[in-house]
Amino acid sequence: MDNKEKMRVAITAGVIAVILLILIAYIAISGKKVDKNSEDALLASDIMEYANSGASDDQSSNLVSQGVSPGSFDSSEDASSAASSDNADSSVSSSTVIEKNEKVNKEPGKCFYRADAAELKDKYGKVKYDRDAQLKEMHDYWAKNNMNAVRELAHLERYEAMSYALNGSYDFYYYGEKNKDGKPEGKGLAVYANDQYYFGEFKDGKRSGSGSWICFYPSYSGNVVTEHTYSGEWAEDRPNGKGQEHYDYDTSRMNTADVYIQNAIGSFKDSYYDKEMYIITLDKSEHTDEWVGTCTEGKFNSPAHASKDKTGRYPVMSLKGNDDTHLYMTDKEIEENLIRGIITGGNAAN
Repeated sequence: MDNKEKMRVAITAGVIAVILLILIAYIAISGKKVDKNSEDALLASDIMEYANSGASDDQSSNLVSQGVSPGSFDSSEDASSAASSDNADSSVSSSTVIEKNEKVNKEPGKCFYRADAAELKDKYGKVKYDRDAQLKEMHDYWAKNNMNAVRELAHLERYEAMSYALNGSYDFYYYGEKNKDGKPEGKGLAVYANDQYYFGEFKDGKRSGSGSWICFYPSYSGNVVTEHTYSGEWAEDRPNGKGQEHYDYDTSRMNTADVYIQNAIGSFKDSYYDKEMYIITLDKSEHTDEWVGTCTEGKFNSPAHASKDKTGRYPVMSLKGNDDTHLYMTDKEIEENLIRGIITGGNAAN
């Protein structure tokens, strides 16, 4: 190879190297994560700060463990359906619809899906359980924020049998701190009927302070809901103050007639949505939308700039970042918006 040919080869190699460097730089820039100061990141950060303000560090970590992490509102278990078996809860028979620019969405009538509570079947007669040992076992995992272990335990038959033993009762089994009268006070774990658990603060025998409630749906239930949670502030045995409601769903049981509440973040009064609310909905295609609105003790308020649709339904929430798109509800649906199914009013059982 003479000198001229060597020169051509060197030049060609140099050009290819430059092209490769440019290509690598372009890929690196394209794949770069969104800057923390972007509008989306700020929105997520602000919402989580709003939801968690006033909560303890333990409570914030519980929010993350239940599928809602800062900067992301998509649960790893997104989906749902009102299709159900003999033990599934019925969805709200409603006509809540999404309308854009005041024109009716022609899709099937969209309505919120809500579940009342999980139910355990009478199948545990021969299942043995050790109440005190099991309460301590779950308490210790929950105190360490090992929610994967907590969920695994809750779905074991011996734990379901323990919950079923309380069937038809408002009372609960308790493990934790007590006051001089022997009532739950301080921090502890309680298990109720219908596969419900609470871990957090008590005062004079009632849930009060910061805590997390979870309703586990048994694997045989056939319900679209697999888990229903509330994490936040409590008073007088009910959600009171700032907090977050969250649903996990079985994707195979979704339908096209409903939109499903994934997260409801804001203020609560005696379990009812109250004041400013931020709601994330999910549909069959696993598409999520973010809505903002206000409630007064469970009653949605209409945005000032919107009016009823042609069928007389009321606008109740506006799409985040788009004030011309609304969720519409009938006058009946506007009322009684709350966290459903929480067992209240019982005492610690001996």
